[in-house]
Amino acid sequence: MNVLSNATLHNLKSIEFESELKRILDYWSDVVFDDTSLRFYPKVDHTDKPHPNSTAGSVMYARILWAFSAGYHHTRTHRYLEMANIAYRYIRQHFIDPEYGGVYWSVYPDGSAADNRKQIYALAFTIYGLAEYYKIQDDDGILEIAKKLYDVIEQHSWDTDREGYIEAFGRDWTPTTQLKLSEKDDNEKKTLNTHLHLLEAYTNLYTIWPNNTLKQRIETLLELFEKYFVNQQGHLILFFNEHWQAKSSLRSFGHEIETSWLLCEASHAINGTRIADTIRTLSLRLAAASLKWVDTSGALHYEFNPATNKLVAEKHWWVQAEAVVGFYRIGILSGNRRYLTTASQAWQYIKGYLIDQQRGEWYWGRDQNGRIMDREDKAGFWKCPYHNSRCCLQMIHLLGQ
Repeated sequence: MNVLSNATLHNLKSIEFESELKRILDYWSDVVFDDTSLRFYPKVDHTDKPHPNSTAGSVMYARILWAFSAGYHHTRTHRYLEMANIAYRYIRQHFIDPEYGGVYWSVYPDGSAADNRKQIYALAFTIYGLAEYYKIQDDDGILEIAKKLYDVIEQHSWDTDREGYIEAFGRDWTPTTQLKLSEKDDNEKKTLNTHLHLLEAYTNLYTIWPNNTLKQRIETLLELFEKYFVNQQGHLILFFNEHWQAKSSLRSFGHEIETSWLLCEASHAINGTRIADTIRTLSLRLAAASLKWVDTSGALHYEFNPATNKLVAEKHWWVQAEAVVGFYRIGILSGNRRYLTTASQAWQYIKGYLIDQQRGEWYWGRDQNGRIMDREDKAGFWKCPYHNSRCCLQMIHLLGQ
């Protein structure tokens, strides 16, 4: 398949993604970054008003580190390097637990721990950000921190009896009953979300540290997706107990299309240029199932609960960002132009309905009636420059092949 001719045919232009990448990162360096305190505001609301007294999340800082590192690597804009350096220092000084290892879940404005539990999801994103930062700094100290986080995950989180990774622990790695990431999540010991982002983090770590044991862990994670997470209908099972008994039938379409391409990325990283046949099959199955939930606007719905037959028809920013990348990559992988068309439609929706064309960044989303979800953050604990900047960087790369 000729990628460039198909990109032109489907109205996807690299220059648009270049421009939007700059707008996203400039918003975070100009609006979200506080030059006085030399930290990022933990929350910026829909009106672009900062809330400096909110608690800051380790996931947000890790994603900031990743975005500015990747942004600098691509553009060589010095301001982005400065932002990456600041994010790294803040993580090292305030989120890394010097006594027990790992990272705190959140900190107060003064930098002291607010919630010191060890959420494996947060450790994964910190590895992901550190690996990207190492690519622009080549400092062995950065790699050592990432490797220590990897080691502590393998030491404490891996379930040696039943395989898989346990979701969360207390500060000192003792068991905890507080497992869930957010109020909307189920309080279960093994989750799709954490395993997906461990796979993502380990894959990025492998690009800078091609360790054989790490490679085996990536292979194991891929096997877990085939064995547990992806069902025969192409939907993900999101929550399990420690015995791998499924605890949810909820369908999250953003996670499904995101998983479709992250599986391929991981398989590609450890197999040279080849994507394993089993992973290719899983990815195509996930994408085909997700495609059915794209509505007439070209956007992907948020989620569906078969137990209640309830569709959440909101159009969240991150879901559409993953739809652009996922459907485009699956279009290339499968040779099916319908996926390329769907990727283009998602991008047109983003440009028309999610990007704040006047003030920068993207709205959280649109509700089922098409109204902007103006009670949600523009930047914050869960609203970070990760999905959208990565969408831009991925598409710049793909369209340039």
